[in-house]
Amino acid sequence: MTGHRKLAIPAVLQIFLAHVLLLATLLGQLFFSPRANAEASAPQTLHVMIDPGHGGTDTGASRGVIKESEIALKVALKLAEEVRSDSRFKVSLTRTTDRKLSLPARTKIAEDAKADVFLSVHLNSSTDTRARGFEVYFQNQLPADEEAMFLVGREHEEETGALSPEIPEKAEPISVQTDLKRILEDLHRNHRIINASELAKRLIESVSRGQVSGRHQIRQAPFQVVQNIAIPSVLVELGFITHPQEGQRLLEDDYQKLLVTNLFQGLVKYKETIDKDAAEKLKLQASAQ
Repeated sequence: MTGHRKLAIPAVLQIFLAHVLLLATLLGQLFFSPRANAEASAPQTLHVMIDPGHGGTDTGASRGVIKESEIALKVALKLAEEVRSDSRFKVSLTRTTDRKLSLPARTKIAEDAKADVFLSVHLNSSTDTRARGFEVYFQNQLPADEEAMFLVGREHEEETGALSPEIPEKAEPISVQTDLKRILEDLHRNHRIINASELAKRLIESVSRGQVSGRHQIRQAPFQVVQNIAIPSVLVELGFITHPQEGQRLLEDDYQKLLVTNLFQGLVKYKETIDKDAAEKLKLQASAQ
């Protein structure tokens, strides 16, 4: 009797199938494991890392006695106090005094603390003294506009004293392993961008309902603290210190408190949204089992 011939599977295909199985296992553990379901079953405390921009010898933008680093710190401390008063949140700050921190140090502090979101507080300036308003920046997949890239370049120059360099991407050898790595990185990056976009939207909605002066915009730009970080991150520009009226208001304690109230309300709405999304995903998973 003639024996059956075994179908030979090429080695490359075997490796590919093994990595597909590994990817499926990782995604299953991430989204469908009992631990993930248990964590999603009840709202979790949201850990907010507040980052007062600039500091120390790096004062940021300035006009007369108005210094970006000083106002950013005052607003950040007030916001931290407000967030700390709500048991649904945990809060940390990258700095609590007038000291200089590098951009990589700020993101490392947030990641080491295992923060859930990163909120960097800044003030804007312009050669056009008519410019005014509140802006929120987050990382997007679209190319940044010329004005946003100017702000990124200015941030880098203030940080290092040099113009922002073009950093080429490091090439990796093409393989199944690198393809799998890129798939996982893309999934994580997309999840982070979606959440950062949601946070930016909630902050703008809250500010627009308040009495914050000027235009209110969501924009995108590759600031280091919103791009080179593993958690959802936004950078807020509270207003333009170069605008005669708005710059003066930014010095006032009452206006700083108004900004803090609006920022906090935006954080609350963001948390309510992600808690609701988590509960809906859990229901879908339960119905599918």
